[in-house]
Amino acid sequence: MDSRTRKLGGLLLFRRSGLSASRQKQQIVLLMKTSSSFSLSLLLSSLMCHAAEPAAESTLPGVDLETLVVTGDLWESPLEQVAASVSVIDNDLLQSNGVRHFGDLINGIPNLTTTGGTSRPRFFQIRGIGENSQFEGETPDSSVRFVVDDLDFTGLGMVGSTFDVSQVEVLRGPQAGAFGANAAGGLIRMVTNAPTPYWTGMAETTVGEDSLWSSGFAAGGPLLKRNAEELMMRLAVEHSQSDGFRRNQTLMEDTNARDEWMARLRTIWNPSADLSVDSTFFFSDQNNGYDEFALDNNGWNTFSDEPGRDEQNSLAGSIRATYDGWRGVRFTSVSSLGAVDSLYSYDDDWTSAADPGASYQGFSEVNRDRTTFNQEFRLDSSADAERIGIIDRWTLGTFISAVDESGFYTNTNPDRVKSLATDYSSTNFALFGQAAHDLNETNRIVLGLRTERIEIDGSGVAREDGVLESAVDEQYDDVLFGGKLTYEHDVNEQLMAFASATLGYKAGGINNDARIDVAGGDPLSYDTETLWNYEIGVRANAFDNKLQGSLTAFYMMRSDSQVRDSAGLGGDYRFFTDNGDDSVIQGIEAEGIYELGGNWSVLGSFALMGSEIDRFTVSNGNVGGGGNLPNTPSYGYSIGLRYQPKLGFFGNFEFLGKDSYLESLSNQEERSSFDVLNTSIGYRGENWSLTLWARNLLDERYDRRVFFFANEEPWDAKRYASAADPRQIGLTARYEF
Repeated sequence: MDSRTRKLGGLLLFRRSGLSASRQKQQIVLLMKTSSSFSLSLLLSSLMCHAAEPAAESTLPGVDLETLVVTGDLWESPLEQVAASVSVIDNDLLQSNGVRHFGDLINGIPNLTTTGGTSRPRFFQIRGIGENSQFEGETPDSSVRFVVDDLDFTGLGMVGSTFDVSQVEVLRGPQAGAFGANAAGGLIRMVTNAPTPYWTGMAETTVGEDSLWSSGFAAGGPLLKRNAEELMMRLAVEHSQSDGFRRNQTLMEDTNARDEWMARLRTIWNPSADLSVDSTFFFSDQNNGYDEFALDNNGWNTFSDEPGRDEQNSLAGSIRATYDGWRGVRFTSVSSLGAVDSLYSYDDDWTSAADPGASYQGFSEVNRDRTTFNQEFRLDSSADAERIGIIDRWTLGTFISAVDESGFYTNTNPDRVKSLATDYSSTNFALFGQAAHDLNETNRIVLGLRTERIEIDGSGVAREDGVLESAVDEQYDDVLFGGKLTYEHDVNEQLMAFASATLGYKAGGINNDARIDVAGGDPLSYDTETLWNYEIGVRANAFDNKLQGSLTAFYMMRSDSQVRDSAGLGGDYRFFTDNGDDSVIQGIEAEGIYELGGNWSVLGSFALMGSEIDRFTVSNGNVGGGGNLPNTPSYGYSIGLRYQPKLGFFGNFEFLGKDSYLESLSNQEERSSFDVLNTSIGYRGENWSLTLWARNLLDERYDRRVFFFANEEPWDAKRYASAADPRQIGLTARYEF
């Protein structure tokens, strides 16, 4: 298959001649917005009707869509058998349209958003659930789990390079049974290319606007001559750099530039027919600048005299051992350990001391050291397992996790130096299980349960010019319960319907920002949030496997919704989390692809989302809510047309966009809506390809991060926005061997 992201809805083949690019864009957007509901209904009806009857023979030759396996769920399954809302983006799509990082994919994935304020996307929200930041004093707990193979980089998504990655998976909704804490919103998993019993590899070089230059090399194969499959390896190394689309007019430098290295080694050792050991060793060094905001919101020029940095040095490893030597049972152990050192800094005032309009001078810097350890043991019924009562398939497992993070923050201006030292540690222990029962050949139910105990300790110390100002020390523990009940029905061989109810949770925690006003009601801890998520959906193939798609409707109820708040101005802030009131999120997610024949395919996605949170008052008296939740755009879409022969010229067209949406609950500022065109053309030979690509071809300007606070005299709150990347055109050469 030439492009295997599963997308449905808004599948339009748009042809225009004699129109300008801007006029074409307006026509496409208008057509999409006015006919999206009709198009989605029409396509779904066609999908379900044709799935139930034989397809007419195509007059154009084509290649059937290949089957993708979803690995991020508790049970690995072919995509068409997954009873959940999931997007899978495969290697073909990753190589097209200039995709070089997970951040390049986000806008095209239904109901997935991200928050800027960093050099690479790091904070994700799925169906509106997720964090916007981790400023000083904010703890590292998260609502969206982010993993690379078995390596846990939750909250550290800067490492999401797509070089030598085979597929990316996004599972939407609470993943309580499989992952528990840190997966209340969902899961993002990047799967890298595995070692093979034969030698293979590739080299890739990219050049482009913004002084983009990157190169990568990957190779692997057997290490033992006597048995090619006994010990295999694959090594991938990549270096990338660019100027960062900003020019500092004070220093006359590109102070938002990126300079990134990545190295990854995977090995597979099969010492016997019953035992397999898959190991990954990972290193990255991201030495990036961070200098994006200006008081005049001009977008591309900055004026700070102390530009910031956004650096992340990561070292991690994992070992997955699988033993199949017992009859009816498979044993799996997954161990991972990661250490991340990071530096995040910025010029508070966004001006220079020589600027007569500068209200103040200040510089903030936070250094963090985080270590993460995860250990999972599990038993799974194997293919030859006998039925246990009414249980046809089962899993039992335990999970242990430990996170330790220390941070040191300084805020410096000509008159004083303020500092904040924080320590945070959490330990999780979970028991989980899942069982399936076949009611008959076409109906089955799956039940998953998880109980998890979490213990958190944290402390913070604030000083000014070395003198102690305040300190906090707090503990939190809780026992959490979650699970999922799913009913699956095979309408026929081409259509599956499902319904599910999930109880998820976002663990409570502590606030270790010592600057919070405890006497004034700022909370030292906050409670666990619970989520009930209900889904109904269908997955189907039709027209002899030429059309594949899915449609999922969801309704989510959140109790004790966790909300983050802040207070301050002019670079001096305090951050804390508290519980608001109940909230509701509902929506639709649709994806699909249709092989037209003759190497042509059309693909797309469409998402609708609505939300509401009750009016609430947090413990310090601040009032919020009574409207939409942040990060819940009312619609999002993507439309793609692709011509992908095995050899020769190829081309890709992708138009995507999202509605405006609220940035945070602390103000009513919205991110702007956008409609972006990405495209590529190229030529593919037997073992090489050359691709000319363009991202944001129509040079759409839209927001990446929005703040609303007072940062200049006369100290009135004002909107400040950082613009997303403008148009970028590049050329990628790739050689495979």
